[in-house]
Order: sequence, then C-alpha cells, then structure tokens
Amino acid sequence: MNKILFWLLIPVLCFAPPEWKEERFLELQKDEFYTLVFKANEAEKRLFFRWTLHKNRGLVVHLNYDYFPHQFILYQDYQRNCYTIPLFKEEPTKYGDVPYFMLCFKDYHRGKKIATLKFYVYEGNRDFNIIDERKVPNGGFGAY
Repeated sequence: MNKILFWLLIPVLCFAPPEWKEERFLELQKDEFYTLVFKANEAEKRLFFRWTLHKNRGLVVHLNYDYFPHQFILYQDYQRNCYTIPLFKEEPTKYGDVPYFMLCFKDYHRGKKIATLKFYVYEGNRDFNIIDERKVPNGGFGAY
C-alpha cells in the first residue's frame, strides 16, 4: 500500500507550482511606471515597466531591467499573457533554479483606460530582497 501511495504522489511533487517570493496584482494607467529594486549581496538591480498602447487586444509593454530595455506585447490568451526575465546569474557554487520575474496581463478596463497586471518573483537558488517597490506617476523616461 505504501508503494502505491508513493508512486501516486511522485507526479504531484514533481509538478508542484513554484513558491513565489512575491506576487502582486496592480492596476496601471498608460505610461505609469512601476519600479522594483532587488538586492543580492552588494549588487542592486533596478526593474521598471509601463504600458503604452492597447490595440487589437494586445498590451504593448516596455520593461527595463538592469539598464537593458525590453519591449513586448501581452495578450490575454493562455500562451501569450506572460513575459519572463531572469533576475540574477547563477552562483558558481549553487545549481538549481534561476530566479526570475514574470509579468502577466490579466485585464483591460476600456472606459478607465487601466490595465490590470500581475507580477511574480521567484527566488530560485539565489537569496535576494526587494528593497524598493512603488508606483511612479506618469512622467515619461525622464522619471529614471
């Protein structure tokens, strides 16, 4: 009986969803920035994002991580609703999951022109903290 239970639990344990260090819903207006600052040891990395256009059910998003710009379109359907970016490189002494940031598009309120997004932060094999997290009002790229 124990062997049967063991074999039944293996798929559940292997395919369990990750435990998120942080997950949060947020509502952003057009060109409103959301910023996060990560700190691991002495390294500080800044991530900020905003959306600029909602057209044909797609949300154009600009994301900047560690001074490297990304631009992508998120849709609400299953395979195109999230964008993932690795946060820190693997430490040479540790092997395993790499930490990452994932941004997902949940909803768009046409009347208010507000997008509902959800972000996830996965810690992986790296120990780091979020030392700053806030919404920055519309201000264009001059805000950073």
